Amino acid sequence: MTIFDRTMQLLERSLDLRGARQQVIAANIANEETPKYRATDLNFGQALADAQRGKLPIALVSTDRHHFGPKGTGFQQVTGRLEEVPAGDLPLDANTVNIELEMAKMSDNAQQYNTAATIIGMRFRQLLSAIREGR
Repeated sequence: MTIFDRTMQLLERSLDLRGARQQVIAANIANEETPKYRATDLNFGQALADAQRGKLPIALVSTDRHHFGPKGTGFQQVTGRLEEVPAGDLPLDANTVNIELEMAKMSDNAQQYNTAATIIGMRFRQLLSAIREGR
């Protein structure tokens, strides 16, 4: 029996990736006035959904201790992809940050982060209740 089942592992990884995405979005907002800055986004939703269905990323095997690659097993292998946000018509400074879009993405990402954190909190309260009641 494992205390931290697949759901907890999925939620943990989701929190990690949402935190990383928040940093990417914050960097985009901070560079709104930087000429030639290209907005990026961390995409991991499909990879995390695939991992939930049991389709984990391909595991790499190292043949030497000096080789490096993705760390961890299971959901920890989902890393997401940093991609440039497609831009429509470029302004004169060639900056692709759309501040309204970035603020909406930040709000949505924060809301999903809080939802995952709330679910993890509920799971821990269930575990604490089981420990206290001895069941």
